[in-house]
Amino acid sequence: MRRRSLSIAAMFFCVFALLFCLPAMADEETGDVGMTAVCAQVPEDWSAPCLWAWDDEGVGAFASWPGGAMEEMDGGWYYCYVPETMTNVIVNANEGGVQTAEIAVEAGQTAWITVAEDLSAEVSYEAPDGINVPEYVETFTVHAYVPLAWKTVDLWAWSAPDGTNAFEAWPGEAMDEGEDGWFTAECPTWVNSIIVSGNDAAVQTEDISIEAQELWLTVYEDLTYELVYEDPTAPDVENITVYVQAPADWAEPHLWAWSAPDGTNAFSAWPGEPLTAGEDGWYTLEVPGWINSLIVNGNEGTVQTADISVEPGQDVWLTVEGPESVTVSYEGGTASDGETEEGTEGEPAETAAETEALTEAAPTEAAGTETETEQSQGNSTTYVVIAVIVVALVIAAVVIAKKKKQGTN
Repeated sequence: MRRRSLSIAAMFFCVFALLFCLPAMADEETGDVGMTAVCAQVPEDWSAPCLWAWDDEGVGAFASWPGGAMEEMDGGWYYCYVPETMTNVIVNANEGGVQTAEIAVEAGQTAWITVAEDLSAEVSYEAPDGINVPEYVETFTVHAYVPLAWKTVDLWAWSAPDGTNAFEAWPGEAMDEGEDGWFTAECPTWVNSIIVSGNDAAVQTEDISIEAQELWLTVYEDLTYELVYEDPTAPDVENITVYVQAPADWAEPHLWAWSAPDGTNAFSAWPGEPLTAGEDGWYTLEVPGWINSLIVNGNEGTVQTADISVEPGQDVWLTVEGPESVTVSYEGGTASDGETEEGTEGEPAETAAETEALTEAAPTEAAGTETETEQSQGNSTTYVVIAVIVVALVIAAVVIAKKKKQGTN
């Protein structure tokens, strides 16, 4: 009787271990990433500071330069939340016109960065006395295009039908005007209704039901509106094909592509997308037609060309003879006017910084080894869980067999 009790206890222990392991596996599979605040104190002549951030694999936190807008808090400090995996940042302002060099930060820790007039920066992980970072709230962006007669634009947002408001008082959050004429503001993801008003709320739209995702709202003179969830300003161009001849010693050539000077990247992480080898000796890759800047790289991104300016919307042929020698053609691989693109020193500050940052953050063999190790650890966890299940089943079978034997006796 005692032996049977011990067997049942062992079975329950195995089941408990299985239930304990499964949530860990679920977290590993979903890859959920927390958020960490990066705080900065900048020179007085810096307006609208922004944060550019990326991790050790070159994956960026934001889609385009200058990055995420930093919110003001007490003591002249600004803050911006980024995924906790970010390990490199650049603080910039004046629409990306002024910026620091890349700054290394510890992943998962709130960093306090003091930027001096000479653009040098000091990093601390201790909050200044009396300064508290507001709690992270997941948001989405509301874009509004309004009549020219509207001198001010505000956003009011709430959750219906319970009526919980996103902002403290009417008319809500002042929307910022961009160079393209669109006004923007951030909204918490729990809202489902908005009103856009103008001229200190003298005019306004009706209540508008929305989905909690980035949206574009066009308001007309008669206060009717059009709501879409895809950027209407995005250029409507077809993909193009980039053809590349790379040096023989450039293993597994990749292509990095973006739009300058705004810095919108075609790919999520350096070194970009691998080029496909063709039988004619040309590597190829299809990219969005709006790109106008390219980098060809090889050997896991450790060797690369300078920035290559190209005409958007056209197939292009690149003959790469070395990092500083690239022939560009739009005529099927034949040199056009014998021009050679070698990169220019006068590129926008944000593009240069982005390229340098991505180059510095390019994966190394050590990073690759770490990734393989993490995958191996993930596989090991799976094997442990499988083993636990097998042991539990065996013990259950033994217990059942003993019951049958005792019943026979």
